[in-house]
Amino acid sequence: MRIMKRTLAVLMLFLILCSMCLPDAKATDLESTANDEVPIKYQYIHQAYCNLEIIGGSASINSFVKGSAGSTTKCEIELKLQRRVLFWWVTVETWTKTAMDYQASLNVTHSVESGKTYRAVAEFTVWNGSSSESATATSATKEAP
Repeated sequence: MRIMKRTLAVLMLFLILCSMCLPDAKATDLESTANDEVPIKYQYIHQAYCNLEIIGGSASINSFVKGSAGSTTKCEIELKLQRRVLFWWVTVETWTKTAMDYQASLNVTHSVESGKTYRAVAEFTVWNGSSSESATATSATKEAP
């Protein structure tokens, strides 16, 4: 029994140390260029981004999606603030916005805990009539001071 407890403790320590060595996960589905334009692989989504800033105990998240003026009928953003727990990401809060327009933005603030690491994930959906296209963007990770 004593050996089993010791083995379990060593295994837990190993997992914790391994989680600290993992690189920050970032979505590669939607990588913006320097001027926030979306790569050519998207037919309806022309511009999209998701940014996270943490100042003091507050996270500020800005997200934006733009389709084609004249043919895009609806844009939707689902925005999540996530906190890293060991090597998992846990959703702290979720917001959504739908705009019957060719573009939409969703800008929110939320309190954060000091010393914790956060990221924002935005899923964008753009409709052209009955056809739609989706993409996901993930902000850089930030640690709350």
